[in-house]
Amino acid sequence: MLTELELPDGSLAVGDLHLDVTDERDVARFVEWLTRLHAPRLILLGDLFEYWIGDRALEHEGSRRVVAALRAFPGAIELIPGNRDFLLGRRFEAASGVRLHPDGCIGVMSTGTRVLFLHGDELATGDRSYQRYRRVVRKAWVRALAGHLPHRVSDGIAQRMRRVSEREVKRKSAAATDVVLASCDEVARRAGADLLVCGHVHRHRDETLPSGARLLVVDALGDGWLDAVRFVEPPRLAPSGIARERAAGQARERMIVAIDGPAGAGKSTVARRVAEALGLAFLDTGAMYRAVTLHVLDRDLHPGDAAACEQVARELELSFDEAGRILIDGRPGEPAIRSPTVTLNVSAVSAHPGVRMEVVAEQRAIAERLDAAGSGVVAEGRDTTTVVFPDADHKFFLDATPAERARRRAAQQDALDRVDEILSDIQRRDRLDTTRAHSPLIQSPDAVRIDGDELDVDEVVARILSHIRQDAAR
Repeated sequence: MLTELELPDGSLAVGDLHLDVTDERDVARFVEWLTRLHAPRLILLGDLFEYWIGDRALEHEGSRRVVAALRAFPGAIELIPGNRDFLLGRRFEAASGVRLHPDGCIGVMSTGTRVLFLHGDELATGDRSYQRYRRVVRKAWVRALAGHLPHRVSDGIAQRMRRVSEREVKRKSAAATDVVLASCDEVARRAGADLLVCGHVHRHRDETLPSGARLLVVDALGDGWLDAVRFVEPPRLAPSGIARERAAGQARERMIVAIDGPAGAGKSTVARRVAEALGLAFLDTGAMYRAVTLHVLDRDLHPGDAAACEQVARELELSFDEAGRILIDGRPGEPAIRSPTVTLNVSAVSAHPGVRMEVVAEQRAIAERLDAAGSGVVAEGRDTTTVVFPDADHKFFLDATPAERARRRAAQQDALDRVDEILSDIQRRDRLDTTRAHSPLIQSPDAVRIDGDELDVDEVVARILSHIRQDAAR
């Protein structure tokens, strides 16, 4: 039976995380992502776990960490069990605070839009052998038996099921295992849904069904990023900001170098020089937030108005010219984005989760276009290594003391008489950047830290290039 629930603006739906609770890195990545995520309601479209063979799985340390993170999440979490974790039950619900919806659920947006959430395996009606298997394993006696199996036995069954599943997927064609549009249309009409969102097949789809309802299939594992559906008007697909460990281990055709660090650390200058040395494109992520801030101020909007700032970020078309300079709706953004007024307000504007979601999605889209054109990317920012490109080939955290950063900024602006004023502003921005709720400035654990107090630009660039070349030689 379908349950109905409210779907506040900013809610997020994510599918098929396939968490392996025996993999410490997999668990740590999920916990970190969930800790950073801001959404009033999170809908997990099934296969949260690689396998879940009864309540005994709760005894595993990895499972306990995931369950604790779910319980600590400040928003509501809804979970539609999938084909790999359909044995999730009341004990998991009680331990995690997550509400289970075995048959799916209906979310109603503030505008009245009705969204049907399903795992999606029931829509792959062309795969008849799987549908027979699905009917059997979801019977009550199977669930009861699974609940009484010793942990060692259930683990063995899980491993065997994983091997069989992988073999079956390879044997069948993509069309055979995909969702069937006629089935999607039928269930959408039966539920009175304007939008159907599901996962399961790991192939992104966004199309209109014969009845006029929209279908969104979330591609969770296809390219190493998790797609997510962010519920604003209209609901849209956007990367949710977590990368799979299995994707991180795959070979990458193009290089991504990510450089993080606080305001005034010299990231833009260094990143541009590194890009030139490696023959890669330069992506000035900070310029994108400055562009949004510039237009917020130009429209006489308040930097603290989250909804207004997000609307501006959504409307602007941001790109870069061949020299790596930002274009706003096709027009040069320099030097206007570097004005003192923009500098004063950019941290406040960029702290809004909606703004960051819009800009991060655009950053990834730009990187994908550059990749398709045959170029890698050197990107710099405040969360480039942790959120935007957590799977970057090379990560660096460029730092310096506030006093040194203020001195350099003053020299750059030919304003040595204003060092104290610039220092105060840098300290203010550090507080905002490191304490904001969404994507705060932190050093990624796998980033190489470079203290720039005693180094000039040439020396910093040389160190970064040396690290990259050493890694390439391994």
